[in-house]
Amino acid sequence: MSINKILDHDVDVIKDQLDGLIKKVEKQYNDTYQALTKKDYKLAQKVVDNDKKINEQQNEFISTVLWKIAKQNMVAGDLRFAIGSVLIAREIRKIASYAKAVSYFVLDYEPDIKYTEIIEQNFDIVLQMLDLINNLIDRSDVDLSKKVEGFEEEVNQAFVQTRSKIIDRMRHSESDQEALLLYTSLRQLKKLERAADHMVGIQEILNFIRTGKFQEISPRDDEGDDVLDETQD
Repeated sequence: MSINKILDHDVDVIKDQLDGLIKKVEKQYNDTYQALTKKDYKLAQKVVDNDKKINEQQNEFISTVLWKIAKQNMVAGDLRFAIGSVLIAREIRKIASYAKAVSYFVLDYEPDIKYTEIIEQNFDIVLQMLDLINNLIDRSDVDLSKKVEGFEEEVNQAFVQTRSKIIDRMRHSESDQEALLLYTSLRQLKKLERAADHMVGIQEILNFIRTGKFQEISPRDDEGDDVLDETQD
């Protein structure tokens, strides 16, 4: 087998493993949504438990990629793809952590629909973004930055529009427990917004793989993250 064929095989292995990692995170989000909407606490616990497996899979993937880089002395586009894949895996891991955090919310509070409806609306957008990112892994020559940025903007707008409504409801809440549930629900919505930010980061990495240049698609807005974006371990 020629060196080129061996290298092509290694690149295909990286793509397949990265695809598998993203698909598992997609399932985590689908399961979290089902747990949230159907009050399925066993499924929520399964998401929390599976998060450890995703962490292990990410570590194994990074080890595989680094070994293939060293073994094949990759250069140019193949090297960019290999390094970019490691960076993408790190972003995917962060995205997965938000699904775990929302599942913890389901387990800890067992919230009624009036506290979960603010979260449900963004799940579909995040899942669409994950699906788009997964398709782009095998098509890194395609620039869909505007589409990814459009999805992120939808998530951001939903958060901004809902935040003021929730704060108003908190002011008029009938008990401290209700105010706490409203605040905690808002934190989960913020986590989905951050998941969308990380997917924009993945698109930036894909653009780097495609062009060899790194260019920020849109500035990250971390305002309020110290208060609202606390991921539970």
